Amino acid sequence: MPLLQREKARYLSGQEKPGGGEHVDYKTIPSKMKMEYLHGIGDLSQRRLDGLQTLLAHLRKPKMNIDELLQEAANMISKQFAIDNVSIGLRDHKDGLYRYRAMVGFREDAIEAHKKIAYRKEQFYADSQFVGNDISKLSRLYLAEDNLITGDEEKAFNRPALLSMKRRTASESLEGDYIDTKIHGFYDELLGWIEISGTRTMQLPDSTTIRWIETVASIIGAALILQKAREG
Repeated sequence: MPLLQREKARYLSGQEKPGGGEHVDYKTIPSKMKMEYLHGIGDLSQRRLDGLQTLLAHLRKPKMNIDELLQEAANMISKQFAIDNVSIGLRDHKDGLYRYRAMVGFREDAIEAHKKIAYRKEQFYADSQFVGNDISKLSRLYLAEDNLITGDEEKAFNRPALLSMKRRTASESLEGDYIDTKIHGFYDELLGWIEISGTRTMQLPDSTTIRWIETVASIIGAALILQKAREG
C-alpha cells in the first residue's frame, strides 16, 4: 500500500493524525488570512496591486471623471515604479489629434510646453518621423541618440541641457529616452498613450515595469470604452 494511503488508513482508524501533527482550529483561518492581507500591503507587488484596484474603482462610479483617472494613474506609475516623468495623452475628438492630459514630475514651464504639442496618429507607429523600437505590441522605446529633439519638444523636457549626454552603459537612462505605451479601444483603435521618461535609479525601466504600465493602459482603455458606452 502506498505511503499516503497507509497514513490515510491510520487516520481513519483513529490511530494517527495526518503527518503526525495537531489539528488546526479552522476558525482561526479567516483572521489569519485577513491579517496577512492587511499587512501584505507593505510588499511592493501588493502596493502595486492596491494601486490598480484604486484605478479600477473609477470604472464603478456612476459619473466617471476621466481626467481624475488619468492623473491618479500618472501618480501611481511615478510613485510605484520610481519613474521621474509620467504623462498621459488622449485623442481629441474635436480634431482627431493626440494631446497630453495628465502629467507628473515636470516643471511648470515643461508642463506648458507639453500642452502646446499635438500628435497625429501616424507618429505613434514605426513609419513615423520618430525613430523607435517596439518592445511589445503596446510599448515602443525611443532612445535619445536616435531622435534630434528641437523646438517645442525640447522645451517639454525637464533638463534640456542634458540632451547631449553620452550613454555609458546599455542600461543607463538618458534625458531624451522615453517609452510610449499605447492605450487601445475596440479593435486596437488608438485612444491615447502613456509616456514615461527617467527613473530614480538612472536605469532604463525593466520588463516587469513595462508590463505593469501596459496593464494600467488597458484599464484606462476600458474606462474610455465604458464612458463612451454610457454616453450612448
